[in-house]
Amino acid sequence: MAKSPVEITTQLSMAEAAGVFREAMRVSWWSEHVTGAGTTFEQPSGSVFDTVAEDRPDFVVMALLGGRGAGIQKSAVHMYMWNRGPNREIMLGVGRNLGSFGIKANRKIRRYVDALADLDPSMEYSGI
Repeated sequence: MAKSPVEITTQLSMAEAAGVFREAMRVSWWSEHVTGAGTTFEQPSGSVFDTVAEDRPDFVVMALLGGRGAGIQKSAVHMYMWNRGPNREIMLGVGRNLGSFGIKANRKIRRYVDALADLDPSMEYSGI
């Protein structure tokens, strides 16, 4: 992760928070349909030691942000979400390849936080 993680607490459901993430991470229509540099979503590979973690996330996804077809230019946003009764705790981090500065990923995180705040005014966050 390029910077310290962004930590969010929201009252939105896990499905709502994940849906907002999916929309916030998408790139422009032009990039997706014309240049083929769209966003793909994957489950990040972990370590075998993740299975013994005391507080494993309930949902994990990685958004790979297109780099115009060059893998070295791609960056990723990792999302880890825990269901904590009335709240969801979310941690976002940026992963980037050698030729990427993570600028696009950081903009997408800001877009996600803003979209969550519109839906949940009680949302709290840190790390931006």
